[in-house]
Amino acid sequence: MTIPLYSLLFVYVIFLAVFFVFLLINLYHIIMTASLTLVSFFMIFFIFLASFLTLYLTWYFLQGTNWGQALLELPDLTGFFTSLNF
Repeated sequence: MTIPLYSLLFVYVIFLAVFFVFLLINLYHIIMTASLTLVSFFMIFFIFLASFLTLYLTWYFLQGTNWGQALLELPDLTGFFTSLNF
């Protein structure tokens, strides 16, 4: 049994989804509490810039990756229990 490398992409996409949900909740709270100051603007800008840069660099560095390659190869254990003699 092999676990393909693209299974890590599913974990990464779940992480991104949770991150963006929290980002949207944070923006909602900033807007609803009317705390739109210069400091909050710069922090929002910095977080969006860091998020975009992280997504871009992830895409850039993983372009040439063969996602069909095996991440982990587990031995086949189907005949293990049938060969035991009790």
